[in-house]
Amino acid sequence: MKVLYVTSGFPYPLTSGYLRHYHLTDALSRAGHRVTLASLIGRSTTPEDIATMQSRVEHVITARRPRSRARRSIGRAAELAGLRPADDVRALVELIRRNERFDVVLLSGKRTTPVLDAIGTTPVVVDLCDATSQRLEGMARAASGVARRRILLELEFVRRAEQRLIGRAANLLVASERDRQAMTATGVRAKRLSILPNGVDASFWERRNDRLGEDLVVMTGVMDYEPNVDAAITLIESVMPIVRESIPSARLEIVGRDPTPELRAIAARAPATTVTGFVDDVRPHLEAASVFAAPLRFGAGIQNKVLEAMAMSVPSVTSTLAAAGLAIDGSIPPVATADEPHRFAEALTERLQAARRDPRPDWAARSYVVDHFSWQRGGRRLVEIIEHAADAA
Repeated sequence: MKVLYVTSGFPYPLTSGYLRHYHLTDALSRAGHRVTLASLIGRSTTPEDIATMQSRVEHVITARRPRSRARRSIGRAAELAGLRPADDVRALVELIRRNERFDVVLLSGKRTTPVLDAIGTTPVVVDLCDATSQRLEGMARAASGVARRRILLELEFVRRAEQRLIGRAANLLVASERDRQAMTATGVRAKRLSILPNGVDASFWERRNDRLGEDLVVMTGVMDYEPNVDAAITLIESVMPIVRESIPSARLEIVGRDPTPELRAIAARAPATTVTGFVDDVRPHLEAASVFAAPLRFGAGIQNKVLEAMAMSVPSVTSTLAAAGLAIDGSIPPVATADEPHRFAEALTERLQAARRDPRPDWAARSYVVDHFSWQRGGRRLVEIIEHAADAA
């Protein structure tokens, strides 16, 4: 079967934030389907990255963002206003038009919605992954001024895209039960919704020592992603000063690529705080941690950074929002939860003190991830959904 897999970002390297599509593409290819990957790419995507994916699928189609910042800004403004797709989106649509017909399309990313114009009546499975509108609503509540107006414009764009995708899809995929509930609340029929959680490569995310670090709080993630930036700044400014009242030696490490200038400046003024930027391997930083922190105030879907920390057997403290995405089939994830900064600081302090008394890793956290979050299981489910959509058409 010929499958067109459309993504709004390139699924390699695996630090790109699109690892879901890397693993699901692999599942389709392993099942014997002929996959064409069509992706929007940015300046950081290299020919070597494209060659890696080309070795895993039948064809790769890419459209790159304009190099000119002015052209990118103008194109994005027109896109958000609903006037026309940006240049890279239009280029991708035209490239798809020139290709052979497909048996089914798997489409991900709100910016890729115009691809629907190029595929005629081909059945479409839409991977919403998370309820993006829900995340943007939370960001808008926390923002003000120009930032809030920008987020509200993005929210309107996302709502238009979601409505069109929902109306066209043979089946909708979401990453968590929370996202399913959010979509159902908008009137989407439950029978068209399938939960396809993110997974973790448990053979990779496995610690190589049997002792937690001392007095070290770690947060990981892409650090120009606004929910992560907000959470990191909250840790630095509102949480860690309270933690240090009880544990003066407590340190904070923010690990992840592309930290914003604002985040770097705030961290530089704070005691015992490190912002690493890009690292080749996150695992040593998690192995050195006493506790993992994720005080996310807005977001959706499943937080892969929390799953990875849990797979590394690191005790975790998260917001209730982050923990909600980890619940599968009514299960309760083994993480401590808190929201208000003072409560979050208390929870971190308790975990730091516990690691001093007993530095054994949190093996129960790893067991939970291994039992509930498997790319192999999710891949098999995707293959079933894709094949059913094509057969039904």
